[in-house]
Amino acid sequence: MNKICGVLCALGLLLISAVPGGGQSMENTTEVTPTTSTPASTSTAAPVPPKLLVAIHYEALCPDSMYFIRRRLHDALLDNNWWPVTDLKLYPFGKAGFYNDTSTGEMQVFCQHGEEECELNALHACIIETQDIQNAFRLIYCMLRSYGNQLDKCSNHLGLDVSKARQCKDSRKTPEILAPYGRETLKLGLSFVPSIVFENVSIFERIPPDPLLILEFIIQNFDPYAQSSIRYNFESHFCKEYLKKFNIKLPTCT
Repeated sequence: MNKICGVLCALGLLLISAVPGGGQSMENTTEVTPTTSTPASTSTAAPVPPKLLVAIHYEALCPDSMYFIRRRLHDALLDNNWWPVTDLKLYPFGKAGFYNDTSTGEMQVFCQHGEEECELNALHACIIETQDIQNAFRLIYCMLRSYGNQLDKCSNHLGLDVSKARQCKDSRKTPEILAPYGRETLKLGLSFVPSIVFENVSIFERIPPDPLLILEFIIQNFDPYAQSSIRYNFESHFCKEYLKKFNIKLPTCT
């Protein structure tokens, strides 16, 4: 209750300057089939379906993160052929945080599952920075099979060159690597890890114009039970969000 009251106070201050947004309901629904890119030809190319931004805020040593990415997200993307319609963003930070080391004057990072998780989160970040998103996801999916550094084993298995990721990790300090991922994660006010955020906007960017709807909004979007529903029913939530944003019903959505 204290947490909700605190958030409501912050939101109340923000609402003073908030500009009400308009919305509209789309009555007609279009159904499209995801396509893959084909060589250019003289014929008219099929329209490329829009991509829904899906941000996954996770931790490298979090059992719930491992389960969701390996058992829910991975299968949903492959079984439904959703890669062509998904703009996937990975944020390996979770409930970590930054602090200033007064003895050195340098920024440091702490992680929910200890220093080893900070190092693995940074390694994941370097993979994300140096690989295209599908290869980065394949590699991270493989590495999340265990609670240790499986970079060598997984990169060899997948035939991926990870020399740039190694250089990224070896040449930079962990807080520096994680800084941009932390900024994006901390502004969301996560209540649980992993958290799945469609369109990756912060709580302050999604405030409903009606003050009476604020509490309902918080519960629906950032309450642990709401996130649990997204984690365990990811496909239905993806379908709902895709339809709401693009007015398009995907073939595998019921």
